[in-house]
Amino acid sequence: MKTKIILISLSVLLVIPNFIKKDINEQALYNKVERFDPRLSSINTIDKLDQYVDAEASLKHIPIYSENYTALLAYIISSRFYHGFSHYTLSENWIAAIGEKVFGYGLASKVDPEAIMENSYAACSQQAIVMMEILRKKNITYRKVGFPHHYALEAKINKNWYYFDPNMEPAITLNERLHENWNGSNDKLKKYYTKHGNVTWEFGTHEEAQFGIPNEVPGGKAKMFQSVTGFLGKVIWCVPMFFVFARRRRPTMYAVKPVNHFPRNYNLRPIFSA
Repeated sequence: MKTKIILISLSVLLVIPNFIKKDINEQALYNKVERFDPRLSSINTIDKLDQYVDAEASLKHIPIYSENYTALLAYIISSRFYHGFSHYTLSENWIAAIGEKVFGYGLASKVDPEAIMENSYAACSQQAIVMMEILRKKNITYRKVGFPHHYALEAKINKNWYYFDPNMEPAITLNERLHENWNGSNDKLKKYYTKHGNVTWEFGTHEEAQFGIPNEVPGGKAKMFQSVTGFLGKVIWCVPMFFVFARRRRPTMYAVKPVNHFPRNYNLRPIFSA
């Protein structure tokens, strides 16, 4: 009976987090400096974002496969989010949420673009992931641009690479976005981040940017981890309950009475007579 109570209690403990819609990790607050429009929060899926950008481009007579379209996309994403890591709540993925709270390493930081769209805030890598997803839908080539403590991207349009950073919103013209104008030198980009002041921590000093593989889907391992833990968090409570019912169905061993193979009135005759 004691073991049964322990198993049932463990099962309840494992199922409770699935009903708690709370982000237990650090939540970002809007600093009222970034280009953020809360009215765009209703754009909460990749398809809605795709349609909204296309509609805005159509109103402005901007061709989809042009530098201006990609610049418009970056501008809208920068208006849709303010900076800060968006995490899975306990009800969404309590294993990853508790894992990040205890161990860090961004275990609960979303890498699925659809999941990122559910929040009003997203970190530099998350905003870049959303932008990459739209570019992938449009068959526009892209690649990540990695800095010591920052994450942006480049898009290839008309055989030229253009730099985009929807998160930190640099004051930079289309021509200045050309890869040839900064050529992977982090120091050459710093002057465009005037409203951020000193960005040495983000970009380093005399460092070169790290470029990803064109059209690579970012966060593959993290996405797999979050998918597996998200599923486990929903079903793992069944394991102790299984053992509860397994114990109930175990057959009971009964004592076996000896069987008399001889009839009561069976007359035993001697084998040998005198």
